[in-house]
Amino acid sequence: MQQEFILSAGTGHFFFGFHDLVAWNAAGDKLLALQTPDITVPPDPRIPCGIGYFDAAQQFRRMGDTYAYNYPQGARQQWIGDTDTFIVNDRVDDVWGSRIYDTNAGKCVSVLHQPAHVITDEGVAFGIDYARLYRVGGYGYTGLADKYAHVHVPDNSGIVKHNVYTGEQTLLLSIAAAANYKMNPALGQHHYITHLLLNPSQQRLAFLHRYKLKDGGETTRLMTIGVDGSDLKCLATGFLSHFDWKDDSHIAIWGRTGSNIEKLRGSLLYKMMPSGLISGGKKVLKKLLYTKEKGAKAVAPFNWLLLEDVDNGAPAMLAKDIITEDGHPMFCPADRDWMICDTYPNQQGVRTLFLFQYSTQKKVTLGTYRMIDDKPDLKQAHPLLAGVEEGVLKAFSLEQMAFTRSGLHCDLHPRWKRDGNVVAFDSIHEGRRMIYGYDVSSIIHAHKNVLV
Repeated sequence: MQQEFILSAGTGHFFFGFHDLVAWNAAGDKLLALQTPDITVPPDPRIPCGIGYFDAAQQFRRMGDTYAYNYPQGARQQWIGDTDTFIVNDRVDDVWGSRIYDTNAGKCVSVLHQPAHVITDEGVAFGIDYARLYRVGGYGYTGLADKYAHVHVPDNSGIVKHNVYTGEQTLLLSIAAAANYKMNPALGQHHYITHLLLNPSQQRLAFLHRYKLKDGGETTRLMTIGVDGSDLKCLATGFLSHFDWKDDSHIAIWGRTGSNIEKLRGSLLYKMMPSGLISGGKKVLKKLLYTKEKGAKAVAPFNWLLLEDVDNGAPAMLAKDIITEDGHPMFCPADRDWMICDTYPNQQGVRTLFLFQYSTQKKVTLGTYRMIDDKPDLKQAHPLLAGVEEGVLKAFSLEQMAFTRSGLHCDLHPRWKRDGNVVAFDSIHEGRRMIYGYDVSSIIHAHKNVLV
């Protein structure tokens, strides 16, 4: 059995963030990373996080600092195409913007007043409203107020498209335009857009449109749009979580659609009911709608769905009865038959890292990693959550928000090297936050004869 190895040698804590970006440059000799001295509380708007890379000798080369980061998604640091330049989000004047660093020159070469969540090889970036994301409990950045907090469906906030070389920019899609597509936006409150992801050919952009509900819950819509702003689609609505493009026209996502609760939330009766009555009767509704027979699973169970890039298509199953829980998927850039994924911690606090091959429906466990038992100091953490919507803190509790937004909550978030031979992941199982790697080449090559 393969053994993990440390990729982030050095003092302090190192992490990368989410599972949807390649951390290595095209040559494979530089690995992007963030460095912080303290992971016990949520990000402090007064204290920056170091940004840099590990070189071929595994030495960390710190290039600068950023104030635009969170522990689940990092600072969206990513290489631009095949170059040795990378873009990273940061606070620029009084907005969330980004900076471009040239690792060969050893310096920042460009400062931009727009952020980048994802970027094409040609340098066309797509950013979202991180101040709004932070306020509604998403993966935003702390320190700047949401300019449109008073508007549930803003038409001047959304996905911004900008060219990092020419400076050309436009609002690709507003939150209002997304919310008005095949639904009544008055159904929800505090609409927002999150989790942008380009398809392999970089022609379409997937994202999640989310909004709060009168009963205190939240609904998610998986949507796509052309990078030119054309052909908006809504693939599914329901409880939808982590996803990745399987190929240019299919998306794998964990979730559930078509449940009784979703049908109720879309009904005329629900729309007419007062918020107080809905909130008070929420537990009763759950009991009525989610009753199970003894030993049977709930109606409309959660699964890994495989959705075609069409409006409200019928979902297929990615790994029915093989992968049975939520995690953080990434398909291999070199061979999209392979997926790396993890699980959330079980009752013992253990996360599992595994490979999955779609063509054979085989799952290969790589390792298990236990989270540490430390919890954040709520007295220190509470002030750092100022600005989060009161309803969000009430729904999730201060303890949960403080923990999940601190660096003590460490999902593995596995991600591939471009050539498909190595995967990297973040973990805290040895007491401090570090980046680890696995050589999976022997597993991949052992299955090369399988037709895909």
